[in-house]
Amino acid sequence: MDLTAILHAAQQQFASDVHMDAASSSVYVRSAGRLVLLNGFQSSPQALHDWLWQRLNEAQRIVLGMQRQLDFSYFDVNLALRTRITAYFSLHGLSLAIRLLPSQVPTLAELGAPAFLSQLSPFSHGLVLITGPTGSGKSTTLASTLAHMNHNYAAHVVTLEDPIEFVHEQGKSLFHQSQKSQHFDHYADALNDCLRHDPDVIVVGELRDLASIEMALRAAETGHLVLATLHSASATNATTRLIDVFDESNKSFIRHVLASVLIGVVAQRLVASAPNASEQGRVAIFETLIANPAVRNLIKENKETQLSNLMQTQAQQGMFTFAQHYQKLLDAGRVIEPMPNWLS
Repeated sequence: MDLTAILHAAQQQFASDVHMDAASSSVYVRSAGRLVLLNGFQSSPQALHDWLWQRLNEAQRIVLGMQRQLDFSYFDVNLALRTRITAYFSLHGLSLAIRLLPSQVPTLAELGAPAFLSQLSPFSHGLVLITGPTGSGKSTTLASTLAHMNHNYAAHVVTLEDPIEFVHEQGKSLFHQSQKSQHFDHYADALNDCLRHDPDVIVVGELRDLASIEMALRAAETGHLVLATLHSASATNATTRLIDVFDESNKSFIRHVLASVLIGVVAQRLVASAPNASEQGRVAIFETLIANPAVRNLIKENKETQLSNLMQTQAQQGMFTFAQHYQKLLDAGRVIEPMPNWLS
């Protein structure tokens, strides 16, 4: 199986993902958010299995066999292309979902990311969340934020990732990047351990469960800047997602903890760009919630439903909603589709 040729063809179509499985000889790519057939390429169950097994070490094979899914990074040396691969099993057997990653970490300005992220100091204390659905570009935004810090600050950055998608070379900052299943087993234990590594910044690839959320809050409380991603539909939904993980008896306490440590939330989605735009199919839209006294008070008082209205009126503090950002892109000609229903 010539994966290099497949990936090269996917690049030519500005695809974000490649899909292959044992049930079909066809190869599919996701381009501009749509799944399309990659003409001229085929695979086979045996070729798929052989290619994968040759690139996994013994520990990874064991994880895949036990958990029936494995995430790992793969670098194609011929294309100088870094990818994130998820190998998993379904009714039809082995499947691969391959995410193509940028060859270079884009700058925050190139992403059109909120100014809030470029204004972050690694010597701040608290929690910053980057949220959105799967495939919305959270990892890229997080990597761009870290690259900005690396260019501007002398800080010790410890990352816990699954898998490592972008390798940060030493700039002004010192980076120690760790990968789940290779360097640690559980996020919560790794978070606890890295507190003894004298970090300024702790990066958690994803807050997935109660234990990792508890440790992230603890790390933020003890004087560290914690950056983490989370699956949530919006910035306001992110606070609710964190709190709802806890038992009812603990929610009031956690509200106060979250209100005290939260610095801000950046949520993002990808939408179709205008044909002449530089984003090649999709452009990121953002919304930003910044934890000022009014926001902290609403979180404490279990009034998160009022956060969206507050965001719309706090532009002078850097807050805005998805709808406001989409309208800005529409006015600039970077998108041409009418505002999606989910934004209104």
